[in-house]
Amino acid sequence: MVEFRALKESEMDAWFDHCALVFNQHNDFEASRQYFMNHWYNDPWRERHGILVAVEAGEILSTVRVFHRRIYLGGETFTMGGIGEVSTKAPYRRQGLSGRLLEMAIDYMEAEGMDFSMLSTGTPRHYSRFGWEEVATYWRQAEVEPLRCEAVRVVNLQDPKELQRVMNLYHLYSCRLNGPIVRDRWDYWQDWVRTEITRGWFPDGRGRGWVLVEGAEIKAYLTAAKDAGQDILSVNDFACRDDEAASFRKLIQHAVWSLGNGEPVQVAYPAAIASDFPSQLEARQGLMIRVNNQKVWNRLPHNSVHDLFHHVSNDDYSKSKLVTWGIDGY
Repeated sequence: MVEFRALKESEMDAWFDHCALVFNQHNDFEASRQYFMNHWYNDPWRERHGILVAVEAGEILSTVRVFHRRIYLGGETFTMGGIGEVSTKAPYRRQGLSGRLLEMAIDYMEAEGMDFSMLSTGTPRHYSRFGWEEVATYWRQAEVEPLRCEAVRVVNLQDPKELQRVMNLYHLYSCRLNGPIVRDRWDYWQDWVRTEITRGWFPDGRGRGWVLVEGAEIKAYLTAAKDAGQDILSVNDFACRDDEAASFRKLIQHAVWSLGNGEPVQVAYPAAIASDFPSQLEARQGLMIRVNNQKVWNRLPHNSVHDLFHHVSNDDYSKSKLVTWGIDGY
């Protein structure tokens, strides 16, 4: 008989094994396991009771994890339950296990007072049955020439002063957008963010972070990564004080120089970043958002979840305010 419940502390290792086995990124079980261990131990808001499992005869068959987060939206902050680690072993799929766990996750989020829920998926129909709505995100893609900038250097999140400056810069920039995670804890930056910047757990993955320093002041910072088998360099995080297009140009050209081989590279970055590169706008599917708190929803100005998060006029999605930074992915 299948038992549906929260994960027990004694089952953590079995849960890491389950996630690594089902996802098995790049056919590297140990790298996959390291990824899920990182996302547990590097998360200062982790809550074991937010890991829901279907268990039979001591074996984990399926799981869903609720990540405790807060997001910026419309100049305010709201609680958000991130749905991740949704996985079922192949012999037990199409038996309603993950659906039952998602229903439990909804009950859990409501009990925890989570206003919204967000997830990324390639199977949106599975989640739409439970109230999540698919909302496209808008990106730009541009060819960028490598160019080293003397004012740019690798970010040092181990230096408390620099860490605080970068945290302040992130808040200043991202609080104007819709969807970014609120990162107000040092340990999240030093553990989660620092690990995800380098993508050291990812076989052949390469990532770095940089700051733009002018007049002894950190004007902007950026993180970017290029995964194995991918030709595109992706911007996973960015913030600046002013001169946004100029700051972005200096940082991303330096990133192409740093991570590339001297040749121009295709770069993908959220459309919300102001830039002066000739670029193409593209819509990406996969992000889904659910409203958990109807009282909050009723007081917000909106016609739909789509309109609330994009906050554009005349359907001009090149100015979309919806951003979920890759560095926070779960």
